[in-house]
Amino acid sequence: AFAIGNPSAAFGERYRVFDHERRIARLPGPPFQFLDRIVAITGAPWKLAEGALVTAEYDVPADAWYFAAGRSQRMPFSVLLEVALQPCGWLAAYLGPALTSPTDLSFRNLDGQAVQHRPVTVASGTLTTQVELTRVASSAGMIIQAYRFSVSDVVGPVYSGTTLFGFFSAAALAEQVGIRA
Repeated sequence: AFAIGNPSAAFGERYRVFDHERRIARLPGPPFQFLDRIVAITGAPWKLAEGALVTAEYDVPADAWYFAAGRSQRMPFSVLLEVALQPCGWLAAYLGPALTSPTDLSFRNLDGQAVQHRPVTVASGTLTTQVELTRVASSAGMIIQAYRFSVSDVVGPVYSGTTLFGFFSAAALAEQVGIRA
């Protein structure tokens, strides 16, 4: 629902405004959706608080388009990156920063560092991504969120790191880069 349906179906009545009147950053839809389900969440909805955690799963299809397109049984790095970062976007939506502004906010990845421990293959099965919100800062109409993440399969870790995302309005961005209307 948060990718291609009504955001209120995913996050409840508070998100009804994003069903038609306003826009919200969403998860990608198929074939670029690499999050199948949320299996655990720690932290209160609508509260931007450090320490919030989410555990998500993605079932690696043996016949996935990206294996065929790459003519390889290894998951492309770009797909693995999305497996790791899409739960960050889901957790951000759950915590509700878009509800803190009367105007639509953009959501962008700003920075990050990570290590790929080993390749993901057809045999990897289900990938489990754990994400923790480690830092939140707000200033001048922008919200910056830092995350720590790890992606594992049944054997163990395959990818881990940190990332930084920003929420901002067009007006706040223009002001920060010195553009005047």
